[in-house]
Amino acid sequence: MIRSKCRRLLKWPKFMSPCILIMGYAFCLLASANAFAQQAQDRFTGHVVYGNLMIQNDDPDLGGGDYEIDLFGADAQKAFGGQMLRYGVETGAMFSTDSEVRKFAASSGRRGGRAAVSIDISSFLIDYYFGGFVSLEAADWLRIYTAAGPLIVWGLRESDSDEPAGEEASSDSESESGLGVGLYARAGLDLFLTKNLGLSAGVRVSDSTLRFEDAAGKFDVAGWQYYFGLAFRF
Repeated sequence: MIRSKCRRLLKWPKFMSPCILIMGYAFCLLASANAFAQQAQDRFTGHVVYGNLMIQNDDPDLGGGDYEIDLFGADAQKAFGGQMLRYGVETGAMFSTDSEVRKFAASSGRRGGRAAVSIDISSFLIDYYFGGFVSLEAADWLRIYTAAGPLIVWGLRESDSDEPAGEEASSDSESESGLGVGLYARAGLDLFLTKNLGLSAGVRVSDSTLRFEDAAGKFDVAGWQYYFGLAFRF
């Protein structure tokens, strides 16, 4: 019991350090964006969204198809110029979490053949991004935008595999965390129902250097993301 508590305490700094780094990075970039914004009094737009991150499953022995990970995110866009066609900078973050059980086809031991190994997979990701955007605002109620830039992502992935009952039942646990950088591009549509509130939907694609490899196979933090939510304008 004492050893278990010590292990948890040792894992705490490993979990917190990337979070503190990302929060510090976000604070610096937001401060920079605010300094530029003070020189150009223009429209501010924000989004709060929910969506899915699609990650391809390229392991033929792992059942369950592609990974569909829930996303929760928020962003802010500040225009520095333009009228109908505006341009500026944006910053935001995506948080994703997933927990599921998958079956992995593995050797059944001395008797040969194949057996299904149950794998409980849990993952947590924080994706912070900062880039430029261009928006087309042909009407007060309609806004179309595209954006692109760099990102920084931190992730934690844990897997627990249970060998099938038979000769010898065993359990194996793995945990891995990492920090990566990458690029993103996205496009979205805002439909404003009032002057300051509306609906939003969009698509985003990203690629990063963050990769995991465990009993469930390789897991590349890259892919397509689809989201919808609310849009705010001030």
